[in-house]
Amino acid sequence: MRAESRAALLFAALFACASLSCKGNPGVQVGEAVPGFTLPDLKGRMHALDELRGKVVVLNYWATWCPPCIEEMPSLEKLHEALASRGLAVVAVSVDERFSDIERFVDERNLTFTVLHDDGMKVSRSYKTFKYPETYIIDRSGRLKSKVVGARDWVAPSVIRDLVALLNEPSSES
Repeated sequence: MRAESRAALLFAALFACASLSCKGNPGVQVGEAVPGFTLPDLKGRMHALDELRGKVVVLNYWATWCPPCIEEMPSLEKLHEALASRGLAVVAVSVDERFSDIERFVDERNLTFTVLHDDGMKVSRSYKTFKYPETYIIDRSGRLKSKVVGARDWVAPSVIRDLVALLNEPSSES
């Protein structure tokens, strides 16, 4: 078999596998419990998503090389400052390869919310996250309330109103 034929066959097989895995498992759906994970922060401390049960979580997958991610970071910081005391947790999971890129990015922008590193993108793959930024809004019970693909102004009045309403909902632990 010629090299071109082998390459074409390999590409077709990889495309088929990728397509089937995405169609067969679209990731977490609204109303479902989100997958748990444990990842390190920038100081090497491990954080488990399950530890945030009882809080509303804004779980943001991002990268330092992603222009829309960079664009929305200041509003995520403002959201954190505005609603953390009411029970909102902003958690940003970076899929960057180089840890130093994340540290520099966070330091330059004085980000104070939790930033974790998903080395090898294992956790983002489990969420079927492939476009950045992608943000999951998780209720106090650990269930997905909504998913946002792309950048958002996290301090827009309608966004704040919706998050405050979610913060005011009682936990529906099952």
